[in-house]
Amino acid sequence: MPRLTAPIRREAPDIQWLERMYNNRMRVPDHPDYFARWAAESALVRRSLPCELDVAYGTAARERLDAFPARRAGAPLVVFVHGGYWKALDKSMHSFVAGALHAAGAAVVVPNYTLAPQASVPQITLQVAHAVAWAWHHARSLRADRRRIAVIG
Repeated sequence: MPRLTAPIRREAPDIQWLERMYNNRMRVPDHPDYFARWAAESALVRRSLPCELDVAYGTAARERLDAFPARRAGAPLVVFVHGGYWKALDKSMHSFVAGALHAAGAAVVVPNYTLAPQASVPQITLQVAHAVAWAWHHARSLRADRRRIAVIG
């Protein structure tokens, strides 16, 4: 049978191209201002909302999450996966998202995961899946409906 597609050529990635395309810090010169604002707003949210911090969802050092229960039972449950192109940042800088989502009636879970290159993207993806599974299993204690889970980030 004839081959219908051309063979895939595997070439080494152009690191400079990858940096231009994916290094958001390089593209946003004032990123330290954003990070400082996120950290301050996140600290305020952790002080002002009921939450459980650094809950283990696995055995790796960074398999920890912060959980913010909803005000009322049956709420949607949002799992927010923080950015940093898999190589940087921390859940503690992103608690600010829980403030607006909580005000809208949702429960929120913000997980950490092992950063690259200590973990591969498939390994990180599996860790995030485990955090979502934790959220599903603990939905009732978060006053959330496990059938209404959304993953954002």
